[in-house]
Amino acid sequence: MSHEDEPNQNIWKFEHSIECPVSRDFAWQFWIDLANWPVVDSSVESVKLDGPFAAGARGITKPRDLPPVEWQITEVQDRGSARIEIPAPGAVLKCFWKFEDSTTGGVRITETVSMEGERAGEYVEKVGPELESGIPQAMRRLAEEMTRAANKQGSE
Repeated sequence: MSHEDEPNQNIWKFEHSIECPVSRDFAWQFWIDLANWPVVDSSVESVKLDGPFAAGARGITKPRDLPPVEWQITEVQDRGSARIEIPAPGAVLKCFWKFEDSTTGGVRITETVSMEGERAGEYVEKVGPELESGIPQAMRRLAEEMTRAANKQGSE
């Protein structure tokens, strides 16, 4: 079977965008500072990265009361976008973040999440609905924390 004949194994995809009244540069620096991840997501206990925020770097997120989750940054365009992949047996969860200047003078942040692979359907059944409801909430919290940090920086 040639590569072109293989079925598309992108089983599931979800995308959500938010606008935030901070500059794209500020948003990017806030987001790649892993110390902010537990601030934005209270279910995260800690996050570690084995080097700078760059393609090829590997990270571990420790959720509260759950085993650590290993991931890898597979693509970075400075101040513009990044892709993080979380492998699972028979599938991979891909999270693509895009940062763009918005028409209102702030930043528009889009997260696109997809699950691919032969066992993707199994994982989507388990976590798809949770991701679809949780991602918009998490992105609102991200925008709130970015705005709070920018306002605090501006008042210092």
